[in-house]
Amino acid sequence: MSAPHRHRFHLDQDGHSVTVLLGRTAHDVEVLVDGKVVAARHTHGRGVTELAAELPGDPPEPVTLLVEDVDEVPLCVLVRGGARYLMPLVPLGTGGRPPAASAVRPLGGIRRRLRRLLRGLPRLVRRLRRGPGGTGGGSGRR
Repeated sequence: MSAPHRHRFHLDQDGHSVTVLLGRTAHDVEVLVDGKVVAARHTHGRGVTELAAELPGDPPEPVTLLVEDVDEVPLCVLVRGGARYLMPLVPLGTGGRPPAASAVRPLGGIRRRLRRLLRGLPRLVRRLRRGPGGTGGGSGRR
C-alpha cells in the first residue's frame, strides 16, 4: 500500500475537474484532470513548482499549476488564459477508517446554540409585550 497524500487541492473549470495532490513522499506533486493523471513531478526542496497540463476540448486548453510549499499548508494556483485562480485546499478522506466524531456531527454546536436561543424566546416575547416601561401594569388596551 502506498503512503497517503499530505494535501489535496481541487477546482472545477468549465465542467472539468482539476485536482492537485501533494506528498506521497515529501516532494511529489500530481495533477489530475477529470480523474486522470496528466502531470507529475518530484520536486527538490521548497519553492515554486510549475506543472503544465491541458483541459480537454477542441483544441485542448493549456493550463499551468503553481505549487508553493512554503509552510505546513502549501498554496496552489491554476493559471488559465492569463487569469489566476487560487485552488482551495480540500480535506483528505479517512483512508477506510471511520470518520472522526467531529465529522459525524458537524452541526452539533449550531444546534445547541439554536436550542438555547429558542428556550429564551418566550422571555423575550413577554418583555417586548410589556413595553419600554417594563411595569406590565397596562396593556395599552381600552
